[in-house]
Amino acid sequence: MKLELVKQWYQRRVRGVSTFQHYFKRINLSVMSKLGGKIIAAFATFVAVLTYLAIGAAIFQAIEQDHEIEQREAYDRELAKLLDKVDPVFHDELKAPCHMIEILEANPNSTAQWNFVNSVIFCLTIVTTIGYGAAYPVTDEGRGFCIFFALIGIPLFMACLAVYAQHTANFIRWVCKRLRTILGGKNEENETVQQIVTVVFCLLVILTFSAYLSYKEGWEYFDSIYFTFISFTTIGFGDLYPTSDDTLFYFLFVFFIILGLISLGTVIEAQTTNFSKFLTFISNTCECMCGKCLTVEKDTMSEVDDVN
Repeated sequence: MKLELVKQWYQRRVRGVSTFQHYFKRINLSVMSKLGGKIIAAFATFVAVLTYLAIGAAIFQAIEQDHEIEQREAYDRELAKLLDKVDPVFHDELKAPCHMIEILEANPNSTAQWNFVNSVIFCLTIVTTIGYGAAYPVTDEGRGFCIFFALIGIPLFMACLAVYAQHTANFIRWVCKRLRTILGGKNEENETVQQIVTVVFCLLVILTFSAYLSYKEGWEYFDSIYFTFISFTTIGFGDLYPTSDDTLFYFLFVFFIILGLISLGTVIEAQTTNFSKFLTFISNTCECMCGKCLTVEKDTMSEVDDVN
């Protein structure tokens, strides 16, 4: 009899454990499925943006590079005519100032701007609305395609930013949760702490990118910070612009621009919310000071008296 009872108890326990394992496995698969779906969506969005930039860069290069070559050949012919009238001894002395005049005239298509990498950077400045002005299309075909490219590219890039901004917000919430666990705080979300962590993350991105620019371009560190902030806010004056021709630099440039737009955009959005709350508070305070709150209170009391 006892042996039978033990056997039944053991069978119930085994069934309970197997049921728990099955339930846990379902939960785990559900979580992994959701996580995998988000990762696939983020990766697909990123690939779509990169593909769009690459296609746009190839088209801009095809349109503008021929015109660039024609301008270069015309410039070389004019320079050759000028040098024919001068003693050969002074040729080298004249070439340098002539090239300086060419640069000061700010004609982008006469200085080998429309290679594929530079075209990708140009496309990035369109979809991000930074628009440094270091390069721009000069042909009618290029300008027409620029309008079409921007109409599709800007919404596409904004959608990509929204996806990655959400992932960044989730990452910051995870960091805050870990900090609460380590410091032994309450297991509750604190909006102020999240904003502080977001600001710190944004500052790290700005300072890191600025240090890299200062190293690669030889700029003063403050000039690099200025350029970084102007870029991340999409102001894009164009008074400073990197001239490095290193391919790795351009990859990192694109990476930091996207990361900076996400991080600084999150900070600006949070500050906009704070200012909106502050302005609402001021508005409500002014209304109370003007007597509207008293009027509403009197009307409410009158309605209560009527009911009684």
